[in-house]
Amino acid sequence: MASQNPPPRITAANKWLTLAAVCLGLGMLMIDTFVVNVALPSIASDLNAGLSQAEWTVSGYVLVLAVLPLAMGRLGDIFGRRRLYIVGLVVFVLASAGSGAAQSIEQLIGLRLLQGAGAAIMMPLTLSILTNAFPPAQRGLAIGLWGGVSGLGLIAGPILGGVIVESIDWRWIFLVNIPVGVVGIAMAIRFIRESADPNAPRAVDWPGAVLLAGGLSAIMLAITLGSSRGWADPFVLAGLFGGPAILAAFWAFELRRTYPLVDVRLFRNRTFTMACVTAFLFSAAVFGSQPFTSLFMQNYLGFSPLQGGLAFVPATALVAVLQPFSGIIGQRMGHRLRLLMGGGALAVAASFVYLLFLDTESGYTDGLLPTFILRGFGIALVISTSSLAVMSSIPMAKAGFASGTLTMFRQTGTAVGVAIMGAVFVHHIDTDLPSRLHASDPATQMQAQAAAEHFVPLGEGAVADAARESIVEGFVLLAGLGLGLSLLAVTAAAFVRHRIDEEPVAVPPSASLSRDPAGAPVAGG
Repeated sequence: MASQNPPPRITAANKWLTLAAVCLGLGMLMIDTFVVNVALPSIASDLNAGLSQAEWTVSGYVLVLAVLPLAMGRLGDIFGRRRLYIVGLVVFVLASAGSGAAQSIEQLIGLRLLQGAGAAIMMPLTLSILTNAFPPAQRGLAIGLWGGVSGLGLIAGPILGGVIVESIDWRWIFLVNIPVGVVGIAMAIRFIRESADPNAPRAVDWPGAVLLAGGLSAIMLAITLGSSRGWADPFVLAGLFGGPAILAAFWAFELRRTYPLVDVRLFRNRTFTMACVTAFLFSAAVFGSQPFTSLFMQNYLGFSPLQGGLAFVPATALVAVLQPFSGIIGQRMGHRLRLLMGGGALAVAASFVYLLFLDTESGYTDGLLPTFILRGFGIALVISTSSLAVMSSIPMAKAGFASGTLTMFRQTGTAVGVAIMGAVFVHHIDTDLPSRLHASDPATQMQAQAAAEHFVPLGEGAVADAARESIVEGFVLLAGLGLGLSLLAVTAAAFVRHRIDEEPVAVPPSASLSRDPAGAPVAGG
């Protein structure tokens, strides 16, 4: 007997309603990635927490969002992408409600970790759901719109955060997700068609999932804590060396599994791998530098949280306008897709070149505005084209794995970029500012150093002027680092060769990774 509630068929209306449902959830979780940044001082004050402790409400969320997507995308291939997406959305909404009601910083951090888990479930499935809902001829437009929402959410987060913090209360940056999430759940149930990998076995490689999460968690924790605890800290060193060792063990383990969590042979696909590497490097440069740019504007230039958020509008507008077109153009350019991807990364590199000439006389209009225009152009190109390259180079049955891998690379790149740039900036202040203030007493030096490292408003006087000069030089150093990462992204994009109008070479499904009578894995692909 047929099911009484069959999944919706793909129709002209359904696919666009599917896009709307997915983009609603995507926009919500992407905004939450950076919306908390502008609220950190209010959160720390209200919950009687130190700023370094409050920062874990951001880093904890990003940490979970970097660790879990690959496994979640694969589980979506196995159990159904629509079903798992709805589970993630429910978790995200419940964690948002709890975050808005948190009474201590420990509660808030724990709930933000749970919120990150919900986002990690949702994120990879949004892209794999769209890939299955749209025919190949329209997939570039769909991914372009998806990428527009993704980039728009990341940049709009500070704007929304500034409005809410200044006009209502920081708790509403979480509570606003409740009505939006309820609508998103209803739309997902009504409009998203279920899809899965028909050849995927129902068996779940839980040992592989534990190894993957353990290795990534060790690396991400070490990077996150390195700037505050020092890179020679035993715990940090254990993560930096132990994490890659665990991931190497995961790789070897997956090659021997009958039903692996991840078919690691898919990484032999050069376009798939290099598009992911491009996304990693690009995210490290752009989104890794964004928190420091926000702090620079708010505290060094004296912007309010709302003004700091609105300063991103030029980049936001460009992303919103150009992103859908970049998907369409990328679809039509075929094997020249790498030119768009590399061109976007090159535009971001140019934005960092402009920042190399920043000085203490620079303001927003002559110092940061041209950078934001170039950055918006680059984001619009790279997000859509890297997504299109990844999703078109892997068979559709593996869409969950492909989107999960891309999400993992992007979020890991962001976290790595924030950690590295933070470490470089703090090291510069620690070594540069004392030499500038050698005639001052030690207490004044320490006060100026702490203010510079946290972009605290400096006031007037010789000590404040020295701190400003040190901050600007440190910001220029970050621009140089961003330039290097962007140029590496340009190089990685040059290796993307696959034509998106070609059918991806099929990789034997996980179910076919059986063993012969002697126990050896059956070769394939």
